[in-house]
Amino acid sequence: MNFQHYPVMNREVLEIFSGTRKKLFVDCTVGAGGHSHHILGAFPASRVIALDLDRESLALAQKNLSGFGERVRFHHGSFIDLFEEFDCRSLDVSGVLVDPGISTVQLKEARRGFSHSLDGPLDMRKDAGSGPSAADVLNTFSEEKLADIFSRFGEVANARRLAKAIIEKRLFAPWNSTVQLRLLVESLSHWQGRRGLVHPAAKVFQALRIFVNRELEGFSSWLEKIPGQLPPGSRVVVLTYHSLEDRMVKHAFQQLQRQEKVVLLAPFPATPGSAEVGENLASRSAKLRALEVA
Repeated sequence: MNFQHYPVMNREVLEIFSGTRKKLFVDCTVGAGGHSHHILGAFPASRVIALDLDRESLALAQKNLSGFGERVRFHHGSFIDLFEEFDCRSLDVSGVLVDPGISTVQLKEARRGFSHSLDGPLDMRKDAGSGPSAADVLNTFSEEKLADIFSRFGEVANARRLAKAIIEKRLFAPWNSTVQLRLLVESLSHWQGRRGLVHPAAKVFQALRIFVNRELEGFSSWLEKIPGQLPPGSRVVVLTYHSLEDRMVKHAFQQLQRQEKVVLLAPFPATPGSAEVGENLASRSAKLRALEVA
């Protein structure tokens, strides 16, 4: 298997899905196929619909899951369109998994521009060639708009100062590489590589990635649709990696519970254990929330 991607909190996901009819699961962000591989292995009578907006990830998942044959159906697209593309009630979907984080495969590809630690073009588009790249955003957006992106999607403390510096520097040379942006952030933050601290560029890159891929666009409304689109007894698991996503999921799930449309599965949110974090440091910020449709 050529996964190169650690399926975060895989044990917890399987434990939750074991309480379903175990017929058909939807892996909304299949990535390299890690979660789907374990689901298909754990539940031999099950099938999986595997979605991803990233064509390269989808192709890798097809290769990695080829041994399961017709038990897997692949579909290119965003999970936000799931309920428009598939009639999940008629299909009797047992469970839905949403794991929208950036995979190790994507981070290790310098040409994709997702990682601040690698030198590559400022692209960051999951659906390659679709819409403006991160470089397009930095080279054309106003100071006010850039500051809003950094503040809203990355909760960057010095968002206005960073936006101003970006505008000033592009007067002399266009933004085109990840290293350019990382060095600017390090300069403004007086970064000295302090061990154990998250690099200040992480939130800046996060903000750009979320904006470029419209990751939060329609997410709240999608969560609200769950009870009307999935059959009773089906379960939904959502893994989040930053506070913006987690707050949206938390509030949406609580609202649905108050309306008695779902049952929240306790004790959640769950977080990775120390052993998993030790094996996969990228999982340290993950939170898992789950519900069952009433």
